[in-house]
Amino acid sequence: MAYTKQLVILVAALLLAVFAVSSVAALGTISSVEVNGVEAVSGTVNVGAFAGDTLPVKVIFTANSDTTDVRIKAWVSGSSGYSAVTERFDVLSSSTYSRTLSVLLPSNIDPSESFDLNIVVEAKNGDSVEKTINIAAQRRSYVIGVLDVTMDNTVSAGSNLPLDIVIKNAGRHTAEDTFVKASIPALGVEAKGYFGDLYAVDNTGDDQSDAAERRLVLKIPGSAPIGIYTIEIDAYNGDSETTTTRKVAVVGASEDTAVVSPTTSKTFASGEETDYSLTLVNSGNKIRVYELVMDTPTGLTVNADQSVVAIPAGSSKTVQLKAVASNTGKYTFGVNIHSDGSLVKAISYTADVQGRSIGGNATVLLTVILAIIFVVLLVVLIVLLTRKPKKSEEFGESYY
Repeated sequence: MAYTKQLVILVAALLLAVFAVSSVAALGTISSVEVNGVEAVSGTVNVGAFAGDTLPVKVIFTANSDTTDVRIKAWVSGSSGYSAVTERFDVLSSSTYSRTLSVLLPSNIDPSESFDLNIVVEAKNGDSVEKTINIAAQRRSYVIGVLDVTMDNTVSAGSNLPLDIVIKNAGRHTAEDTFVKASIPALGVEAKGYFGDLYAVDNTGDDQSDAAERRLVLKIPGSAPIGIYTIEIDAYNGDSETTTTRKVAVVGASEDTAVVSPTTSKTFASGEETDYSLTLVNSGNKIRVYELVMDTPTGLTVNADQSVVAIPAGSSKTVQLKAVASNTGKYTFGVNIHSDGSLVKAISYTADVQGRSIGGNATVLLTVILAIIFVVLLVVLIVLLTRKPKKSEEFGESYY
């Protein structure tokens, strides 16, 4: 009975082996695999490689039959996305083909780590042949990596741009006295921070971390032109340096400011003072100081009750403008609103000045006339009061 079981197992194993051989033989044979310049077809060679490297993998394959739609794939086991594949091609029996693929190794690995590099030559009909190569991956001695940069995509001219930067030691040895500098070369601004020592392996129990996070703040000049700028982030120490970039859009202060004016055109008489008004709305996230500069033509005077206005974030203020014209005519004047050294808004107003106002003069004239009448009446009254009445003459009766 035991002999029968052993015989069955042996026959099954033999059939599987024959099937495998016939499957391989049907497509062809991988005669050579060269990884990063090292011959490793037998799979017994540990091919040394560094984390994050792109490995050239050269595969030489001999076809055993005419087959259509053949391709070669190579990938790192357990690491999705680290693979490469050739185009599909036809093979002819007894012909040898060479293809080179580029396979990326993971960059975030332990100081040393092993990977299996799988290589398969497969046809669309299901035939295939495989090889597995062992990769002995390791970190480079001194490497600093910028893991993350958190920041806003836009910033107003004259505002601060905070950057939360995370860096990590991706090398085999301690990264001592590490600094990070963030800069916008086109604007001539930069900020620098000290990140300290970064260890090769994170050990929170011993307060030895392989990563660090700091905040750097870039002050954007108020005169910065609107546009897209490149931020350079340099992490460095005495042994290594790495640079990454980000983009930021600098917008004008006008993006955070609204100006509302209920009336921009008025008609009034020369010599008459007329009021205009405008409301400044600061919709930004910090207090903003505005300066109002008048642009007036000859013959028209315009004054603001506040030429400098400080408005907290999310608030508004109304400014009164008083206009007086000495001559008739149609005037156009402007109010230029500046903040942080740059023009935010420009508002245009119209003043239609017509004939001299008689309202004020009529009042004065009426007052003078009334005063004169009052004086005349007073004089008459005094005269009447001070005049003595004449005694009437009495004539007696005469008799002749």
